[in-house]
Amino acid sequence: MNKEYDHYLILLENQKLNWWGYARRVPTEFRPPHYTNYWSYLRTRNTASKRYIKEAEWRMEARRKGLLDN
Repeated sequence: MNKEYDHYLILLENQKLNWWGYARRVPTEFRPPHYTNYWSYLRTRNTASKRYIKEAEWRMEARRKGLLDN
């Protein structure tokens, strides 16, 4: 996942960005399986695996500390 895509996923999960804004910014091939389209998002909202969010948060923190190059 690209670094800016992690940020949008975290914003979506924290309800600071709606799904349509997320879909405009993140190409389908970079979205987690539960967020591929609007209907899958609605079906799994608040019940989807939090692993995706935790991984995105970890990558953002690792980039901030300089542990990841990209």
